[in-house]
Amino acid sequence: MAEKILCKGSKLVPELFAMVADEEEAALLAELPGTAAGLKARLGGEEKEIESRLERLFKKGLVFKSKKPDGTKYRMCRDLGQFHDASILWPSATQEFYDLWQRYMEEEWPAYTVFVEKFLPKPFTRVVPIEKTVPARNQVLSSDSVHEIIDKTSRVAVTKCTCRLIAHKCDKPVEVCLQVGKAADYTIERGTGREIGKDEAKKILRAAEEAGLIHVTMNKASEFTYICNCCGDCCIFLPLLIKEGRKLCDPSRFQARVIAQDCNGCEICLERCWFKAIAMRKEEGKALAVINEAKCMGCGLCALKCPTEAISLVQVREKEFVPA
Repeated sequence: MAEKILCKGSKLVPELFAMVADEEEAALLAELPGTAAGLKARLGGEEKEIESRLERLFKKGLVFKSKKPDGTKYRMCRDLGQFHDASILWPSATQEFYDLWQRYMEEEWPAYTVFVEKFLPKPFTRVVPIEKTVPARNQVLSSDSVHEIIDKTSRVAVTKCTCRLIAHKCDKPVEVCLQVGKAADYTIERGTGREIGKDEAKKILRAAEEAGLIHVTMNKASEFTYICNCCGDCCIFLPLLIKEGRKLCDPSRFQARVIAQDCNGCEICLERCWFKAIAMRKEEGKALAVINEAKCMGCGLCALKCPTEAISLVQVREKEFVPA
């Protein structure tokens, strides 16, 4: 199973699979993709029983499904990311399972991300700016706007953040991960989250911004299935980006800029910046915030709480996110 999700050689991923699936279920997973009817033809047995077992694996987060003309087609989780996000939200997951996942994140994940960074043509995720911190509204594309992503989708659900659920390294809110469109359908069918209205979704986004969480979504302008609200302590990507410079998440098209004469040197922005992209500099006897452009990810958390509105986001990149 570990080899099928590109984790050959891992000591802990097989243990994680063993905590979710028994030998019979593992044998069924090994035969995927396929329909219940197709699996019956290959394996024998009753079609209804095979479908029932597949549905159990779906609830556990090991199997994904799609409607096809010849019936519902099932496939195994395709990579470690899907296995991580889906299995952690399995309603019957135990604390022991969470602890093993966290052990994997600390012992094996950092080295694995070296492979991920080389394998992917570009980071899987990207930062989305806080719109309130972008002064010129016409600069904001629909792909830059978490509110427009919510407005345009058919359905929204909220789940717990899988990263904070297992790591619990901070006191940031946990039930803040938004699933949109087909991802919301999937979440609701599995029972791993709850359906919410668009107004509640926007309230969650505002609360996340106030709490100092970063909006992160798919790195594609044409596809949005989630809006994560991430921290720099528990996230599977951001701590490695911050500490080791791994290219695991793209910045937004924006960067923070400081109007020197308006800065009062309060240092609130230093506390808000996960990326250590802000420093204080003395200029004519006055402390001023200075942005390190190489580190700024353009999230807008600093600007949101600036009491003198000395910080705002400006566009520094052209439209980069083209349909994949």
